[in-house]
Amino acid sequence: MELYYNMIVNIGLLILIANILVRIPIVTQIICEENKHTYLAKFVLGAIFGGFCIFSTHTGAQVQGAIPNTRVLGALAGGLLCGPTVGVLAGLIGAVHRIFFDIHGVTTFACALSTLLEGILGAVIYSVFRKKNLDFEWYFLVFITAAAECLHMVNLLIFVHPTSIAVSIVKIIALPMIIFNSIGMVLFFSVFEDIYTRQNLIAADKMRLALNIADACMLNIRKNPITDDDYKEMERTISGFSRCRDVFFMPRSSRERLFNSEYDFTEEFIENMDKKCSTILLHKKECKGFRLRQTFVASGSKVTMGTETWGYLVLVFDRRYSSLEAAECLVSALAKFFSTNYEAYQVEYQKKMRERAEFRVLQSQINPHFLFNSLNTISCFCREKPDYARELLLALSVYFRHSLNSSNDYMIDIATEFQQVDAYLMLEKARFEERLQIVKDIEEDIHRQVPTLILQPIVENAIKHGAMKREIGKVVIGAHMDGDELVVRISDNGFGIPAPVLKAFNDKTTKGKYGLLNVDGRLRSIYGEKYGLKIDSSEEGCAVTMRIPPKALLEG
Repeated sequence: MELYYNMIVNIGLLILIANILVRIPIVTQIICEENKHTYLAKFVLGAIFGGFCIFSTHTGAQVQGAIPNTRVLGALAGGLLCGPTVGVLAGLIGAVHRIFFDIHGVTTFACALSTLLEGILGAVIYSVFRKKNLDFEWYFLVFITAAAECLHMVNLLIFVHPTSIAVSIVKIIALPMIIFNSIGMVLFFSVFEDIYTRQNLIAADKMRLALNIADACMLNIRKNPITDDDYKEMERTISGFSRCRDVFFMPRSSRERLFNSEYDFTEEFIENMDKKCSTILLHKKECKGFRLRQTFVASGSKVTMGTETWGYLVLVFDRRYSSLEAAECLVSALAKFFSTNYEAYQVEYQKKMRERAEFRVLQSQINPHFLFNSLNTISCFCREKPDYARELLLALSVYFRHSLNSSNDYMIDIATEFQQVDAYLMLEKARFEERLQIVKDIEEDIHRQVPTLILQPIVENAIKHGAMKREIGKVVIGAHMDGDELVVRISDNGFGIPAPVLKAFNDKTTKGKYGLLNVDGRLRSIYGEKYGLKIDSSEEGCAVTMRIPPKALLEG
């Protein structure tokens, strides 16, 4: 019973020590960074798991010259958790110590050899499982530990002489060591596996942090171009949220800034950023004292638009408070966000610029029929009503001046837009005389920025395709405020819009015409989908309504 009690106490003590160790940040980081282990990190891990082997030897009970123990937990777990180098090193440390602990013991060589083989076994299994991306299930841990202890018993039977002593020892220690160490391995392993669970929680927290940073940097990243002040402001924002030691956010042309910093960045780090997220351990150039305590984690990534790299983001953390994985997770998430949003904004910006360019081309193409009709009408009044002809010429000049000025102004005040419409109506009224009636119901002191030439195409459509289809045509122009929205309604007493044409308008299948569809598209592009034109058409006429909100979706 004393042997069983001793085994249970040993396992409990090992688990307690393991729990204390995994609460130490540097140990947690070294264990989690299995793909980036330096030789120093591997040596530290090997020493830790080798230390478990030594502790097990010292706390084991003496049984006929043998020492039943839990060394398998340190040697085998070191290989399973941290890889071949750590497993072999832990097994070697445990084996060498076992030899010198009882150099003339009857079981010394067999136990030392078993400890080394257990470390090698863990290393081999690690390589196989990691290559196939498999996890260690509890029943597999029980099986492999039991197998390792069986190997231990075989070594005792082979190398301990006389055989009668070996058999006697195996009869006493085999069952408790196989059972308790197998169960102990599951418990011991779970302590270290818990590290990865905590790291996943940290990664999730980093993703949440990345979203908060991304939201705070939204206004800066959605600019064209992004200025040095924008980069500096985003650096301050990232630093404030993440509490990292340093932030480098810069255009591609400024990456020499890394080499001019206080850290020893390498060319390899910069080159790796162009391929994928690059993460390294680095130091200050003038590092004094104990170098391990002055180690930093640097993680950097390129920021792209399509396949083109336009910037770099590098974050530097204190090594004691951040793992390589956590730093890489945050930088990757931020770089992806900045890339995606910058690209989306640039696409939207280019689309907007194309629309403006296309619109300005249309602005410059004055309708030759309107110009001919206006000049012809004015010429008719030159002899009979010269003063009226002069007023019409002034109206025509106002119309042309507004058209030319609008090439430079994308948004203008609604009052200025109505002046251009008034000039157009005066010319059309002179042409059609009594056949055209104009009614205005415009609220006083209305001021709202609207897209240039947004009203004239609708008024022209109401006259040309609506009112003048009747013997006596009538056009009503109304404007008023509805809450914080400007409502403009233009109606005529024509025969309405033909059903196929109205359907094509609603389905947005008609393309290439500068008219209602063009106005509708501009409104939706500037203010959003719900702010397109609303058309009410019947045999009694047609009414076109637009609503202008206080602000555009994208200012500028």
